[in-house]
Amino acid sequence: MKILHTADWHLGNTFHGHNRTDEHRHFLELLLDELRQRQPDALIVAGDIFDSPNPPAAAEELLYDFLLRATTDVPGLQVVLIAGNHDSAGRLEAPAELLKTHNVYVRGTVRFLPDGTPDFNYHLLPLAERTTGEAACVCLALPFLRGSDYPVGMTPEEGLRFFFNGLHKEVRRSAWKGLPIITAAHFYAAGAEICAGEHSERLVAGGQDCVDASVAADGTAYVGLGHLHRAQQVRGAATTYYAGSALPMSFTERGYRHGVWQVELDEDGATQISRIDIEPLRKLLTIPEKGNAASAAEVLHAIAELPKRKKGDLGTQWPYLEIRLAETQPEPTLMHDVTEMLADRAVRFCRMLRALPEAASKADAENATLTSWAGGMEIPPFQLASDHYRARYGEDMPKALADRFKLAEQAAAVEQTQV
Repeated sequence: MKILHTADWHLGNTFHGHNRTDEHRHFLELLLDELRQRQPDALIVAGDIFDSPNPPAAAEELLYDFLLRATTDVPGLQVVLIAGNHDSAGRLEAPAELLKTHNVYVRGTVRFLPDGTPDFNYHLLPLAERTTGEAACVCLALPFLRGSDYPVGMTPEEGLRFFFNGLHKEVRRSAWKGLPIITAAHFYAAGAEICAGEHSERLVAGGQDCVDASVAADGTAYVGLGHLHRAQQVRGAATTYYAGSALPMSFTERGYRHGVWQVELDEDGATQISRIDIEPLRKLLTIPEKGNAASAAEVLHAIAELPKRKKGDLGTQWPYLEIRLAETQPEPTLMHDVTEMLADRAVRFCRMLRALPEAASKADAENATLTSWAGGMEIPPFQLASDHYRARYGEDMPKALADRFKLAEQAAAVEQTQV
């Protein structure tokens, strides 16, 4: 049996104000090409299908158009969708009965029986080989769990163990007993690498939502996870994989590989796992390309080296650009200069980050925190400005800037006498 595993599409996402519909359409078109070529039996999408609980109409249109084309172009293809922490579970499940007629199975919410216990059977999905129509494995489809989904007082790890124990017991009582088990879930597994720089994965501070990967891996042939954006095998868990995000979700994710996993499963539950790369439509570009930050002169030189926009080019593949500036002194006109230079460059500008030097000494930092009153005597404005400049940039204010400040101070004094 052949299964493709993907996750974290984040349809409807905007990147620093830039609409990404064309990027998502590009990803889904290439995924459709892979489905047509490889003819898998099932496709698993392990959560965060949308970027927000209330996605734009264009994002929903992309999803449903993809599902229709995938199940039409690959007859017999089964699709499993689970909700992630970004998704509205109820909204994702709303068309579930209609989607089921197209072999698309949605598990967004946890359902409960009349006695208040979870309906574990609801999360068991037998998957068949397309050529035979006979069940070849059973999928444990568990959406992102929230605190209200498991018994009060349990930690996230205890809650997940509670659910997976219940699911495995349900399998042993079911007609699919003895079939290989695969899992589709959405959580943060210990041993996985995260995007620590910009917290684009919305993990709980302090790692309180980090759980042992064994909660899902025990007795399972393959665990297909969503939530973390780096495609990876979880360290210490031989059959547990994150598919990674369809697109980079922050500049910290520059260099991530994007695509899907192909899982080939035999009747004994042995797996062969391979990677299918899908290159995003737009790349991420940082100035400087290496190092933490560049001087103003280096920034302007790097912009001058960027390719110019060609006539008729609508920017479909222009990379996203961030600038990291080493600000050793105030650059009041730099943003204007950058904007002017970028006006004819084939990039989509996102942001400029300023890296400030450390305070020259503890004493300088303390001087910068002085109020305008000390011992009943007013500190002159220029001294305050000088102290602040030294604390921020680690050196004395340049003469040209000091002269401009003094002129402004004199003009303010004249204006005050005229009031």
